[in-house]
Amino acid sequence: MNYSICLDPSSFDLTSLSANGFSVYTDLDNFTTPIIQNIPSSLLFPPPIGTCPFTLSGIPNGATQLLIIDQCEGEGTGTKSSIPPPADPAPTTNCCYALIDIETTPPVTSSFCTTCSLDFDVFSSSYVGQIIAGNLTSTCGPVTDYTIGWYKDGDYSAPEFISGTGSAFIPYQFSHPLSGNSSVPALAGNWEGIIHDISINGVVYSSVSGSANGILIPFESCFDTVVVEPLECNNGPYSGSAKYSHKFNFNSQAVGTVSAPVSLTYALDPTTEYFAYTFQGYSIWDEMEIKWKSGNPAATSNPTLYSQPIYLEKIKIGGDLYGQINANSLGFPTVSNPQIDNTWPKIASSYGYFRRVLTLTTLETSSNPSFPDLLEITITPNPINNNTTWVAGFQCLTDFDCTDCMFSNYPDSLPKISQIELEKVYGCDAQHIKLIISGCYSPNSDFMAPGNPFTELTGSLLYTSPPPFYPTNQYQQNRYLPGNTVDYVYTTLTPQTTCNVGYGGYISGCGPSSTGTITLNKTPGQIQLTFNLLDDYNYYKNKLIEVFTQAIGTLNPTPPISCDPNSLLYYKIFKIRVPSQLTPTANCGDNTVTQDYLFHINDYFNVQYIENPSSNFWSISIPQSPIVNCYPASNCNNCNVVLQNIVNNYNAEISQNINYTFTTTVGAKYAAPFVNVYNLWQTSTPSASGSVCVTPIYISQQYNVYSATTMPFISSSQSPTGWVNLTTLEASIPCDTSFYFPTTEYSYGFDKKAYIAAYQIRYPNLTGSFNYSLSTNDFEIYALTGNGATGSLLQTSNVSPLPCPDPSGSKIYSYIAGVPTVYTSSYFVGGNPTLVIDP
Repeated sequence: MNYSICLDPSSFDLTSLSANGFSVYTDLDNFTTPIIQNIPSSLLFPPPIGTCPFTLSGIPNGATQLLIIDQCEGEGTGTKSSIPPPADPAPTTNCCYALIDIETTPPVTSSFCTTCSLDFDVFSSSYVGQIIAGNLTSTCGPVTDYTIGWYKDGDYSAPEFISGTGSAFIPYQFSHPLSGNSSVPALAGNWEGIIHDISINGVVYSSVSGSANGILIPFESCFDTVVVEPLECNNGPYSGSAKYSHKFNFNSQAVGTVSAPVSLTYALDPTTEYFAYTFQGYSIWDEMEIKWKSGNPAATSNPTLYSQPIYLEKIKIGGDLYGQINANSLGFPTVSNPQIDNTWPKIASSYGYFRRVLTLTTLETSSNPSFPDLLEITITPNPINNNTTWVAGFQCLTDFDCTDCMFSNYPDSLPKISQIELEKVYGCDAQHIKLIISGCYSPNSDFMAPGNPFTELTGSLLYTSPPPFYPTNQYQQNRYLPGNTVDYVYTTLTPQTTCNVGYGGYISGCGPSSTGTITLNKTPGQIQLTFNLLDDYNYYKNKLIEVFTQAIGTLNPTPPISCDPNSLLYYKIFKIRVPSQLTPTANCGDNTVTQDYLFHINDYFNVQYIENPSSNFWSISIPQSPIVNCYPASNCNNCNVVLQNIVNNYNAEISQNINYTFTTTVGAKYAAPFVNVYNLWQTSTPSASGSVCVTPIYISQQYNVYSATTMPFISSSQSPTGWVNLTTLEASIPCDTSFYFPTTEYSYGFDKKAYIAAYQIRYPNLTGSFNYSLSTNDFEIYALTGNGATGSLLQTSNVSPLPCPDPSGSKIYSYIAGVPTVYTSSYFVGGNPTLVIDP
């Protein structure tokens, strides 16, 4: 008879075992004569100690017990095993031993994997930069909880990370399924997943690395080895219009434990001179570091330096870092100190994508394709809040130019006007002109798109359509797009009144966690919060008073607020936002779902507070009452339309038959749980007539100095900060600095900025209203160009507003009495723009 043996190392003092190996006895002769001797201990213990299971053959039929004893020559110094000896007869020994009931003890064999057909419902044995493994399945019954240790390149001393499902075997770092946004990024190498603990049909099994002390199973992988290939410049799944060849979306799933760091291997081509990355930390910050590892240090001029990792980046990115950024203390370049100091990591308060391009040209590269240079990219999730999500993208570049193509070819590539569109605004007279400006497009600019706090590259301003009413005589806004710029000019001819709406209510950062229970109960016409801790109750109560006071200011109104056509105070709407978690015990974070509800200013005066400390009960009840619109309609006043939309949206929401209850015990507090949704203000615009100029439409470019500069650095215990900058290896992406001048942005470091052109529109004899028999009012277009080392256009300096027209500009086009005239054809596509007139 054969039997597989795998001893439990926790039952032995492994440091006191003899070198003679083990002997095996059976109960058929009262454990007198060994059936085998001199078995090396390395064959009987599981990895990483040994290589069990060990298959024992030749066991006599009828044997029901095996005694496995260390051959310590009768006077062993080891401690006896914790497994008790047989009651009668008891072998006499001072050596370490184990007694196994081979009839009742489940055999410890590798058949456990195949007997229960353990497998993942989604699995990939070969992938680039990731481990993909879905939910664990079994034919022996439902799998409710499990943990799997992931070991790399045959090193079984400790798992690189542990994944799992359920709450029985917490802690683990990543939650199954490891697929989609939850696929785990991983270093290149051979990975094995080994079950630590698993519950099948209610029965718990454990390997030697498990913590549940279940029925012993082999310490071996039940799955194919996962071969993770390194990321390379030409093996990314993204192509075509995608900027980044490799992109990873990771979601922690908030499993109740802190996620482990993940690392990626990027094998570089010898031709790679620049490396672009993008990273989004969302609300909860995560940290990313990028290290250069030389493929052939011995071939460099400084093998000692290149034998260690050379860091290129170490930065925390996330919206909750707002307020923690200080340019001087964090080592960002400033106008007064334009160097990147050795304070790492840097900090970027960014909810959106943060983008940067690293320059590798000063690093000595490997010319041996068998030993490529590597980038090791490590992303460390937030160590405090496990409810975190991030997105990262990477791209190799053989060349780069941060200077816009128009600057590269200046002045030959000045933006040219391809079309002029004239529109009349009826009902309340206004003149609307739109310019379509054709220009070249620099594809590299997308790798350095704006990201707070680093403005990086911007073509110009954000484009929005002009509103029907605007509180100034002239309105223009534009965006530099691939191939064209769209510029709008809106000039009022008749006095107008405008209601302006600033929308609040954005998702705020997470506030302090709660150890109590907070319940949200939303029924028709009422929002109720209940608490069992005074601190939570006071938090919400004080925040409600605070937001109301800030919104109303010093008006101190007497309730109720009436619907007055001359006042917008009646239309103030507030919102409560409560984080609704994946589970009641999940932290507030990136995966938080928000529950929000509106209430009116008059509802605030009817809020009910109940305080019953003896019962540990506190509550806040907010009513929701409908509102009306009493603002009169007018052709030259848009307030009636704006306010009616607010009234309709508000009444529709509070009238919904919502019966919603949610309870949470952790983190049910935003930093700003109440917000003023609509910030309303009213403006009046006088009519414009006579000689009127529109503020020039500027076309500019800027980039952040930190974003464009790479400062390699190394770890050093000799430095107070722990880091030493390698200033001799500092490099920047190529920019034509002759056009740029320094400018402070957001108080974090500084930018380089330059202007290339501006267009100024002038109405020489603007009439106070339209004569609709005419096609349009007369107008002229002036160009301001000429860019020196200061980055400034040749225009009248230190004068605001600019002269009308600016004598530094040149008239390039006019439309007088219905006759268009081109003065300088080089400013127009084809020498003459297309003119479109609204009939």
